[in-house]
Amino acid sequence: MSDVMSAAATNAEITRERIESDVPNTTKEVVSGSKLTRYDYPKGLSLASTLLSLALGTFLMALDTTIITVAIPEISTHFNALDQVGWIGSAYLITLTAFQPIAGNLYKNFDPKITYLVFMVIFEVGSALCAAAPLAAVFILGRAIAGIGAAGLIQGALGIITYISPLQKRPLYMAIVISVFGITSSMGPVVGGVFTDRITWRWCFWINLPIGLVAFLLVVFSLQLKYVANIAERQLPLKTKLKRVDPIGIVLLFGFVSCLCIALQDGGNNIPWSSSRVIGLLVGFGALKILFWITQWRLGEHALIPVRFLRQRTVAFGSLFLFCDNMSNYIKLYYLPFYFQAVLGTSAIRSGVNYIALAVPQFFGLLLSGGLVTGYGYFMPVILVGQVICVVGTGLLTRISTTTSTAEWATFLALTGIVLGMGINAPHIAIQAVMETDADVFLANGVATFFSQLGGTVAIPIGNAILLNGLGNYIPKYTKDIAVQTVIRAGPLALHDISPSADTVHGIQLAYSKAIQHVLIFALAVVCVSIPASCGMEWLNIKKISRDRETSKETGHVNSIGNEQLSEAEKL
Repeated sequence: MSDVMSAAATNAEITRERIESDVPNTTKEVVSGSKLTRYDYPKGLSLASTLLSLALGTFLMALDTTIITVAIPEISTHFNALDQVGWIGSAYLITLTAFQPIAGNLYKNFDPKITYLVFMVIFEVGSALCAAAPLAAVFILGRAIAGIGAAGLIQGALGIITYISPLQKRPLYMAIVISVFGITSSMGPVVGGVFTDRITWRWCFWINLPIGLVAFLLVVFSLQLKYVANIAERQLPLKTKLKRVDPIGIVLLFGFVSCLCIALQDGGNNIPWSSSRVIGLLVGFGALKILFWITQWRLGEHALIPVRFLRQRTVAFGSLFLFCDNMSNYIKLYYLPFYFQAVLGTSAIRSGVNYIALAVPQFFGLLLSGGLVTGYGYFMPVILVGQVICVVGTGLLTRISTTTSTAEWATFLALTGIVLGMGINAPHIAIQAVMETDADVFLANGVATFFSQLGGTVAIPIGNAILLNGLGNYIPKYTKDIAVQTVIRAGPLALHDISPSADTVHGIQLAYSKAIQHVLIFALAVVCVSIPASCGMEWLNIKKISRDRETSKETGHVNSIGNEQLSEAEKL
């Protein structure tokens, strides 16, 4: 009997050694009981088509975000709604923000491919509504619906990558997919300028329909996800899945985000900060936010934002970093066109061309950071170096005025753009490193992207408030011939129609210049806060973590098979 057991143990050791030598590093192994199942990641044409489908979905979302930036002055003038500029941007951003954790929950519980396609349809419906809007209110509603779809598109792109690549290659693949945002950032404003100047701003939204159809078909036929149905959450009954979407959390989340944005939009602009309406909104924001977090704590793992994610150091500080970084980014994205068109007097097309100085370097910064992290494994040096340089670039931008030369502002924009690109992906890469299951990756990405988009959401009305307050202070200082409200109602593209006097128009341009400087000073302060926020993240090497996980899986499989053979020997 002892000879049989010894032989069995020897056979188990030989089996262990054979498996250790046979298991390739390019596959992801899935444990099913004591059996070893290999999940081969897509390669070659299959991988390329999958990345292309995700990139095209990101392109659709990014085009809608950037194409509108140079059109906002024309849209606000068309609807006589300069005082609603904050809502034109924030309606989209409120739903884009609030639906990040919701989208993460939906991807966790439902088939990712089908969920992705549903969000794409929602996005197209919102775009069509914006294109045909007869009133500012209808346009804002369309932007809100499009924001819901956009939230699902960006969450899907970030999460689905976990199914098609090993950990050590994800930074590069994420950079490829997300860099589409950088490419579109450079072409979106130009296309938007062409439509606005030569045809109509409405084509900034009609264009999404044919592109969306192509993206939809490409995802249907090229995106193949293996084994997604094996996840426990996706095998639950539909009724159970819908309960786990957390409807109460959704209502409270929308409630406190909306209260905050309305208060920031109206306070100091339409009504005084001391008014009962603004105070009530701020109190409502605080109360709803407290209730929201209480419900999240009570729901545990089934909450929109499970509290355990905020206890994880990298997720928490990475979310704070993205909040600050995106706030600064959106301020530049939305308010630099005002500088080009109101201060420099350029057309919408020229404004879009000028924006390339920021967007193209941002694209290269994304690829650079992805390549560096993929090659060396560490992401923290990329963040820290990038943010320090970003402080310098944003500080230089606060100096732009009516006399700034093209070479100066283009250099400032290029310097800022490349470092913005370097930092935007790093927290999501870190999440891939600290979260091991695909469900946790979806939810953690939802948390991080929620705070990222929340930064952009509050940045727009804050920037609008600073801009309008600045105009109120500087217009009386630089020109006595015209009232502040007359300039605000006219909009930034109608300065030459306000007065035939060149001196008056120049005074208004000076006022716009000073007001925009104040907006950029706020952006600088936010970037400075992002540096200590990033320092709270863990200093990890994703290459080492990837190797450790593979070794752990291989060892686990080997031990499982060895134990089976030893168990058989014991029976004998």
